Amino acid sequence: MTRMTAMIAMGAVMALATGLAMNIPARAQSGAVASAMAAGTVGEQADGYLGIAGSVGADVRAEVESINIKRRAAYTDLAGKRGVTVQDVAAATGCQTLSSRVKQGQAYRIGGGAWQTKGAGAIALPSYCATAN
Repeated sequence: MTRMTAMIAMGAVMALATGLAMNIPARAQSGAVASAMAAGTVGEQADGYLGIAGSVGADVRAEVESINIKRRAAYTDLAGKRGVTVQDVAAATGCQTLSSRVKQGQAYRIGGGAWQTKGAGAIALPSYCATAN
């Protein structure tokens, strides 16, 4: 997919992802994952999935994997309904999540880059998120 096509597809699913970001299965996470997110050892990624940013126990790792499986199922369902790719839905949701759901002090990662901790300001989103603003 070319960058232009990706941006057009991203714009097409951004409004849908906004609603999805509020309802993704991760919101039903346990206290262990919520604590790991608050501690910065689990974080959101621009690809729409949770990631392990530090040392966590097997229970937290398993729950993160379970949450990501549920997210992928939700993204797959929406992608099928809208005629876009799963990656487009996941990335659009990732853009929305990074811009509105990651709290100060929480870990996040853009692309394959290093894990970062959100400060007081806004997260510098990837260029394909520009249509979300």
